[in-house]
Amino acid sequence: MEAGVKEAGRLVDLWNEWGIQILVLVSFTLQVFLLIFGGIRRRSSSNALKFFLWSAYLLADSTAIYTLGHLSVDDRSDEHQLVAFWAPFLLLHLGGPDNITAYALEDNTLWLRHLQTLAVQVLGAAYVIYRYVADSVTLLLLASISMFVAGVLKYGERIWALNCGNISSITVLKFKPNPYQLLSMGTSEEEILLGAHSQFDICKGVFADIIMLPNPSVLSQSKPRSVISYMGEDLYKLVEMELSLMYDFLYTKAAVIHTWYGFCIHFISLLGTAITFLLFQIMIRRENGYNRVDLIISYMLLVGALVLEIISVCRALLSTWTSSLLHRRGRGWEWPLHIITSFSRRVHPASRRLWSGSIGQYNLFHLCTRNRNEIGTRLAMKLGLQDWWNKKHFSGTFSHTNSLSIQDLKKLVLKALQDKDRALQDKDTDLDSRGSFVLKSMESYEDFARWSVNIDFDESILVWHTATELCIRKSKAKHAKYLTEATEVLSNYMMFLLVVKPDMLPGAARNNVHLASCEQIEGQCHVCFGDKDNPVAASPISWQPYYILKELFHHDGPNPSRIPQREKLAEMVWGFSEFALGSVRAPKPHGESIRDSANMYAVLLANELLSIELRWHEQRDLFELILGVWVEMLLYAAKHCSQVSHARQLSNGGEFITIVSLLAHHFKYYSGVSRGINNLSKNNSMCENNNTKCESDENLV
Repeated sequence: MEAGVKEAGRLVDLWNEWGIQILVLVSFTLQVFLLIFGGIRRRSSSNALKFFLWSAYLLADSTAIYTLGHLSVDDRSDEHQLVAFWAPFLLLHLGGPDNITAYALEDNTLWLRHLQTLAVQVLGAAYVIYRYVADSVTLLLLASISMFVAGVLKYGERIWALNCGNISSITVLKFKPNPYQLLSMGTSEEEILLGAHSQFDICKGVFADIIMLPNPSVLSQSKPRSVISYMGEDLYKLVEMELSLMYDFLYTKAAVIHTWYGFCIHFISLLGTAITFLLFQIMIRRENGYNRVDLIISYMLLVGALVLEIISVCRALLSTWTSSLLHRRGRGWEWPLHIITSFSRRVHPASRRLWSGSIGQYNLFHLCTRNRNEIGTRLAMKLGLQDWWNKKHFSGTFSHTNSLSIQDLKKLVLKALQDKDRALQDKDTDLDSRGSFVLKSMESYEDFARWSVNIDFDESILVWHTATELCIRKSKAKHAKYLTEATEVLSNYMMFLLVVKPDMLPGAARNNVHLASCEQIEGQCHVCFGDKDNPVAASPISWQPYYILKELFHHDGPNPSRIPQREKLAEMVWGFSEFALGSVRAPKPHGESIRDSANMYAVLLANELLSIELRWHEQRDLFELILGVWVEMLLYAAKHCSQVSHARQLSNGGEFITIVSLLAHHFKYYSGVSRGINNLSKNNSMCENNNTKCESDENLV
């Protein structure tokens, strides 16, 4: 017992003697970690990475604030005189690296709170310098003041960036940039990135919910080639890069850095850090007697700060933001633009601004066939976290298969936008249709199909998801493999949004709307199969460490391994609702909730779709119809999802629905510009014809 007390006493003495040194090093280490890994979340949605970044982001501020407060009240011996010199470095740390100012979108709204913290911490650092450094060596005081100025500027820059990153603070020009600037650029990734910068006001306008108006000067010019036909599938690259720039705008210091005052702050900060280093070096040569450990830590902080500032200035000068700024300036700036362009060709920054290319997957039938004896499932039930576990553990991702890729899905969405744009010109549809346009165009807008695309959107997704699964399992016709896969992938993606990310869908977030259907299926399985051959029956527990770790940390998303069980479930669900075929009519679209009878209505919808397939005699593919409905639902959800939800997803690797949303806005804007030029040309032509007619009448007279 006494030995334990003595050991604890030694630890306390050690902390009292070296605690500040440890905290300062921890603060510096956190800054380096954030600088290296802060920008990765732009393309990654890894939960482990998010946890470590979140921890480092919070610890970085709290460590620096705690250490600065401790410095202001701590009485230290003459041996540790250099400790007070570290106070301005903590202000520099509170300024943070350039690549992460806000971890979450809500951090931007708290900029006034950070401003108050700035005032308190600046006063604290000034007090430390006044109390412990003012009466010491003059060179140390000058070095402290130089670093203090740099620290205040960097901390102020961060708070200004938080203010600019607030969505309510986004400002754009009333008239948007000329889309035909894209026609003068190439289609390489670096040139598309420059194009993304030139069109960035469109993206900002979308997130700020500002109506986009074509520039009058654009409408007055002769009609060049269509931007949409010129860009083609590269429109996706343009949009993805714009979203990457928007991530910079919302979550980094980009909105401040690439302004004249931002460049001034960077150069003053770098100059102040360099002067501090030189003054400190001169002082050490003249003065002795400082603690060796404190001296080493001081050099680490100085060299580290100088290196970080140099990296920050180089990143700012050689970034594509600066390249875009010089490109807009035009003549006189060719040589710095050439330097940045040459550098970009070597590091390829554009490729790192593209979307990762995977979408979430969630399948109701896959969830129902889960093994309830898994360690994770049983533990989640004990802790009351079953719903959370089912969402996280049984969701997966899709990037590509042998016959289908994300690029194929992009083509389908782009084609749907083009078809809908042509129909809008002919007034054959409306912007808010979520399946009716496809159903009408394929002459399938019948009872349950018509009803199913006019009910509450979340219930519509649930019914179509179950009906899609039933059609895949019950259809006897031959289908194009890529159509079947694309239909299933989009169905699973919309279900993923409904269950895992309900805030990405329009309307009230009801992320448990699927549970009643799941419980019904599981209950029907026990009635139909009992314990024998039950596709939802629990499997024996495996206590091998490998399988336990795999169950806990491996996502069990929709995969082909449980297809036989899903086929059994489809047969069983169909059998339990067979009584309703031909006797139950489609209810009113906006009547009572159909959550408790969603499976029955899904069977009725699937039966209607399969009847349509028989009527077509394999002249058309049923999954072309179902896929068209899912694409239209995706477009509807993308348009009506709140911009705040889209902005939040930018810090989690981005979502396909966000890309689709911005693509649709670009498509609408570019098409509107093109139609505006056409209409103006027709009006001018009519005026010219009228003038010619008047002149000929005068000649006759």
